[in-house]
Amino acid sequence: MDAIKLSVLERSEVGDGPSRRLRAAGRIPGIVYGKGSTPTPVSIDLDSFREAIAHGHNVVMELDFAGGAKPAKKGAKGRAGVRHAVVKEMQFHPTRRLLLHVDLHEVDLKVEIEAPVAIELVGTPAGVADGGIVDWVHREVTVRALPSNIPAAIPLDISELLIGHHLNVGALAAGPSVSIVDDPDIIIVSLLPPRVQEEVAAPAEAAEPEVIGGVKAEE
Repeated sequence: MDAIKLSVLERSEVGDGPSRRLRAAGRIPGIVYGKGSTPTPVSIDLDSFREAIAHGHNVVMELDFAGGAKPAKKGAKGRAGVRHAVVKEMQFHPTRRLLLHVDLHEVDLKVEIEAPVAIELVGTPAGVADGGIVDWVHREVTVRALPSNIPAAIPLDISELLIGHHLNVGALAAGPSVSIVDDPDIIIVSLLPPRVQEEVAAPAEAAEPEVIGGVKAEE
C-alpha cells in the first residue's frame, strides 16, 4: 500500500499545559522517533490523523513538515527531505477514549520491521451447531515485513472448527512477503464444549409438626 501523506508541525513547547491547548485546538501532540536521531516533538491535526489510521494502524505515513521541511536523517534512503513513519503507540484518556498523544517511529521503506497485526476470525465454526463456544485466546500476532507490506489484519477461517479442537499461529497465512515471528504452536482460538448448567434442587419444605388433639406438638 502506498504511504499516506500526513501533515505535521514541529513544536517547541512540551508538557501538560501546551498539550492541553493543542488538543483544545483540534490537534494531537506527538513525537517522531528516528533511529540514531533526536526525537522530534510534533503536533498533528486530529481529523487528518483519524483519516490516516482508517487505513489500518500499521499504515505507513509520509510526513510533511508543514511550515518548513524537516530533512531526513543523514544516510536515509529515499527522496531527500522525505520521512516515513508508522504509529508505534497511541495514548488515550482512561475513561473518555480521548486520544492524548501519539508516538511515530521513522522507518526505511527498504528495511523490514516487526509489528503487531490483528487476527480476523472468518466464518462460524461447525461445532457451534452442537453448542460449542468460541474461545478467542490471542487476537494479534507479530509479523516481519517491509513497512509497506505490513497487513492491516490477517484472516483466519474457523468454519471447520469442531468442539475440542483449536487453531494455532501455524494455521495463519500472512502472504509470501510477510513472516510471522510468533511461535507457531501458540493457540489462537479453540472451541469449548457447551457449559452444563447444574440444576439447583429446590430446598425441601420443612415438615409440618404433628397435630395432636388440635394442637401442634412442639418439636
